[in-house]
Amino acid sequence: MAETDWKKVAAHLREFSGEFTPAQRDLADALDVPLAPGTPMPVAAALLRAHLTDPLLLKRAQPIDEEEYGYLELVAGEAAIEVPPQDLIDHRDILEAWLEVAWAHRSVIHLERLSPEPGDIAITPGERGSEQVQHDIIASISNSGRLNFRGGRGRGARPHRVTSLVKPDAPNYADLVRKAREEALARNPRPGRVTSRELALLRPWQVTRRPSLAEREALRETLETATAERDLQEILQRHPALLGHVLTGNHGTWVRPEVGFGNHYRADFLIAGRTSAGLQWVLVELESPTARLTNRSNGRESPTLRHAVDQIRDWREWLSTNLLQARTPREDNGLSLPGITADARGLIIIGREDDTEDSEQVRRRLFTDSRIEVRTFDWLLRAAEQADSRLLGLLDLEAGDDTDGW
Repeated sequence: MAETDWKKVAAHLREFSGEFTPAQRDLADALDVPLAPGTPMPVAAALLRAHLTDPLLLKRAQPIDEEEYGYLELVAGEAAIEVPPQDLIDHRDILEAWLEVAWAHRSVIHLERLSPEPGDIAITPGERGSEQVQHDIIASISNSGRLNFRGGRGRGARPHRVTSLVKPDAPNYADLVRKAREEALARNPRPGRVTSRELALLRPWQVTRRPSLAEREALRETLETATAERDLQEILQRHPALLGHVLTGNHGTWVRPEVGFGNHYRADFLIAGRTSAGLQWVLVELESPTARLTNRSNGRESPTLRHAVDQIRDWREWLSTNLLQARTPREDNGLSLPGITADARGLIIIGREDDTEDSEQVRRRLFTDSRIEVRTFDWLLRAAEQADSRLLGLLDLEAGDDTDGW
């Protein structure tokens, strides 16, 4: 059960960890079980259970070890309570009762320190070894004292882990709300699980069939005369099926042209394929069909290819700090890229196939280091010609992705 009033939670925890009840005292007297004054209610219950283990055929609790008692001492110290010496705690059930008491006292101390309310931003330490902190918006407070955060998936923290709170009247509150939402999105382990509403907003860009013969011939003819990237950009915008089929999309494929990231970046295309694993995005950068992948002199990345790689890295950098804006569903057909991640795969389509150019090492390194695929326009044409006979997208097949669950 969750609360919104921390004072009610604190009162519950004080009562829970307070002295044994009259009913417990009466039962202890009847069983001749000694209860020292001030024995907390959970501990009294554990002592009574221990006395009744044999008569009621209860499962016998295991003895404790030094590590367990050491943890109890640690929490008791943080909660400012005294616990019995280890040799006076017979078994684990009693130790765990003392732990419940210590946790309750510690939670009360920090609830009083923080006075948390829904809507406050909780600041907690980041992962161990990291100097960064995490920001989360409080949704409610459990009766255990745990602060529950917005966004679901069980996110929350015990109050002693919260270093500080930011209240809604703080000057930087709006900025931190945005930051908290961005961080929550980045932590989502399955971002590709999108809603029906989000998919509906992508409908204008859905590709519902494989490329036709006419479209394949249009691409072939354009390649025979094209000298600039724009020539291919136009043909692919008119015939999005030429790009859509390269990804696996058992449950749908979408191709979005000229997607802007902020005021400075614009992707030529974004492709999304939906499988049982969710929605997967690919960032597509087109370069000139006459450009080389490598330098003639040293076999390294050509300036054009380096430029394309930098473009994709810039888009990913923008996504890493604007993920909420990118994913938020918008009815005006704005950005609305549900399920996209800051490390979305990249695809560069550049140049033509050239027997005199050995680019395999460059391609392999970019794929291994940066998850960026490099392909030629001849590859795109060949993939279109093979599309009808393939269930999986050619890019997925060549990348060797684990498609067993698709």
